[in-house]
Amino acid sequence: MSTVAGPDGPADAAATDDRGITAVLVAGHPLPDPFAAAQYSAADFFISQRSAELLKGVRLRNTSHNRDNQIKLFQLWCAERGRVALPCTTATLFEYVGDLIHRKLDPDTIAAYKSAVLTWQEDETPGNTRPGTRETTAILSAYRTKWNAKNTDKQSPAIREIDLEEMVAVCDGGGRPADLRDAAIATLGFHLLSRRIELAKLIVTDVTLHVDGMDVQLVDRTSRKSGMVLQAWIQARDDAPQICPVRRVQAWLEYGYLIRQPKDQALFRALDKAGRLAVRLTPQTRPRHPDGTPKEDQELTTEDWVELSYLSGEAINKHVKALAKAAFARIAHLTPSQRAELGYNALLDVATAGKVTAHGLRAGGATELYENGVPEDQIAEMGDWAKDSAAMKRYFRRIKSNRDNAWAVARRQRSSSQGTSPAVL
Repeated sequence: MSTVAGPDGPADAAATDDRGITAVLVAGHPLPDPFAAAQYSAADFFISQRSAELLKGVRLRNTSHNRDNQIKLFQLWCAERGRVALPCTTATLFEYVGDLIHRKLDPDTIAAYKSAVLTWQEDETPGNTRPGTRETTAILSAYRTKWNAKNTDKQSPAIREIDLEEMVAVCDGGGRPADLRDAAIATLGFHLLSRRIELAKLIVTDVTLHVDGMDVQLVDRTSRKSGMVLQAWIQARDDAPQICPVRRVQAWLEYGYLIRQPKDQALFRALDKAGRLAVRLTPQTRPRHPDGTPKEDQELTTEDWVELSYLSGEAINKHVKALAKAAFARIAHLTPSQRAELGYNALLDVATAGKVTAHGLRAGGATELYENGVPEDQIAEMGDWAKDSAAMKRYFRRIKSNRDNAWAVARRQRSSSQGTSPAVL
């Protein structure tokens, strides 16, 4: 160890570890060679054309779809107000976030939109620049506090198997081609424990049918940031053929074959009134160039047409909500007590049925598994939750409370220790 004169006299200038690398530096002392400023040349900042080609496909499906839509909304917002979208100023970002707040959107949604814009700015601007975020972070934080104080948990009621059976029965009695699709959406979402956007972003080739089940390839799972996909196996439900996702998906695919559904496009498609494939090419959904200008029809790429084939997550939600509403009408003649005794949960009463969303499929599937003894870590893997996810455990809390009522346990133990039966008041 060497010694130099520091501001307060002699001091240890630098210490080296067992590899000889300097670990401690002293202010005012010349930097050792390993820390000396590097002398860059132009060659350090350029990549070859061959390497540049790799960047064209670097964005993963699990992140690109939502972000593209969020960027389009930002571009439209800027165009309507005469603001530059790329690169945008700090003031533009602040105004955009402020506008989303005034529209009373969920703070998590606003945060996702803000993040998409910032990532886009870094990806597309020279030097990876982006606007300042201190002000937007502050107002979003304050808004989140106010939002949480006024908005209670609006989580969808869990759709249990008996609820799902009624919802699928609606499809069986509908007689429309769209009913085949909606039955497949409901049963697959329930058994796959999927988010609505994961259902929306499945393509036909992501599903492989077998005699005893089906493989489902999920590339839009939140935890698969590295590009790895989840290969899920869904067993055929011979015990419950009405809600068997394998049978329902097969029925939908057979209809898709009749209407020439492209295999490289979305599994679940919008249909027109005649039951034909509908194309979602509108001024709002039309793909755009990086500068925000809309593409002409002849400029649309294969990737653009794939993107246009997808249903939105909100469309998936709309279909599930409609099924729940119609399903409740089927059992509305029962009294609330009768519905409770039969085990209905999402369809317990008209108010509860009105709160059903596509998320109820995910919650209901997880609840059924947990109630029947499937380990939490296995459910977490199936549903793409973190090991100790608070969201997942919220589904199970009521089951635990009903099964292990702490007050009842305490009363039984007290009575046992006293050797008497609980008094009846």
